[in-house]
Amino acid sequence: MNSRWMQMCRDHSIRGAIFDIDGTLIDSMPIWDELGARYLRSLHIEPEPELGQVLFPMTVAEGVRYLKSHYALSQSEDSIRDGLNAQMEQFYRQEVQLKPGAAEVVKEMYQAGIMLVLATIGDPSLEKAALHRLGIDQYFSQMFVCETYHTTKRESKIYQIAADAMNLAPRHVLVVEDIYQAIHAAGSAGFVTAAIYDAASEQDMPRMKNEADYWFQTFKE
Repeated sequence: MNSRWMQMCRDHSIRGAIFDIDGTLIDSMPIWDELGARYLRSLHIEPEPELGQVLFPMTVAEGVRYLKSHYALSQSEDSIRDGLNAQMEQFYRQEVQLKPGAAEVVKEMYQAGIMLVLATIGDPSLEKAALHRLGIDQYFSQMFVCETYHTTKRESKIYQIAADAMNLAPRHVLVVEDIYQAIHAAGSAGFVTAAIYDAASEQDMPRMKNEADYWFQTFKE
């Protein structure tokens, strides 16, 4: 295994790991940043310049409610969700790629006997399709979806649920994320945290470097 990842796991007696998907395992954040704007433009509505940053930390349900309310859309929440999903589907099923080195790290952690699960604020059906196409879905035993548990990654609930499912204490569980809010929430709850760079979180990189237990520019380090 990559020496930094292996040493990190040894140093903290890591027995389980919780991986984020969007922006962490797969290079999907550009579509998330542009999705709301693309949808609004399909309705001939010009989005505000910072819309992507506003939607970035939200769950899908939160984003749908925000678009409907803020832009006074006549479409139902279900219709808005369907419109967003239609634009995302081709990207996830046919285009999105893994972050460089992600497959190797995941495989090696799995082979080392570390339990691996996923935690996401995204659309589980699209993410599962992407991970299956990219050949790493078999390494993860479960996927925990924030919307299912009425939570976000601004709090630690989703990580605690995942750790409980693995029957592990937070101190033996590694959380791998690309956004500051998630690193802060997991770290505050006693999880070991590894932050990985993603361009969409560029402005939060200094805070993430300071707060995460480990910082990685890429999985190949």
